[in-house]
Amino acid sequence: MAVSKEQQDRGVSVMTEMLGSLGFPAEVEPREEEGKVILSLKCEKPGRLIGRKGVYIDSFELLLNRILRKSYEKCDWISLEIDGYQKRQRPRGERRGGGANVDTERLEAAARDAAKEAKRWGEEKRIGPFNAAERRVIHMTLRNEEGIETESLPEESDGRKRVIIRAK
Repeated sequence: MAVSKEQQDRGVSVMTEMLGSLGFPAEVEPREEEGKVILSLKCEKPGRLIGRKGVYIDSFELLLNRILRKSYEKCDWISLEIDGYQKRQRPRGERRGGGANVDTERLEAAARDAAKEAKRWGEEKRIGPFNAAERRVIHMTLRNEEGIETESLPEESDGRKRVIIRAK
């Protein structure tokens, strides 16, 4: 499955509109590299869009791809590059959670451990902080867990959130 020209154009328009709404006018140009589509963004303040350790670029990338998947059932992952900065992606087999750079096994284990503690002691367990892709892995891991519910707390100063795991 590849990204069609229509999907690529939609990705450019979504990113342009999203960044413009946030007050970051940017040039968005698509390019292909090794069969993958990368949207290259050029702007005046790239650091503000990249974020510390690439947290914001991960979030923008996840949001873009979620929007595209709502419009197109089948669409390959589109990566973002901001003024030459691009998060390194893991090989396809090691990646889950929408394509962001996430240690899925560690997060799933932490979620299950916290759920066991919440059930055993009847008290909520707070874990994190995590970025959006990491939180998604935790919520998805525990979504069918009998007697457990999860909730993300409000954002901390670095744009990451904690997750509360509690017994119902």
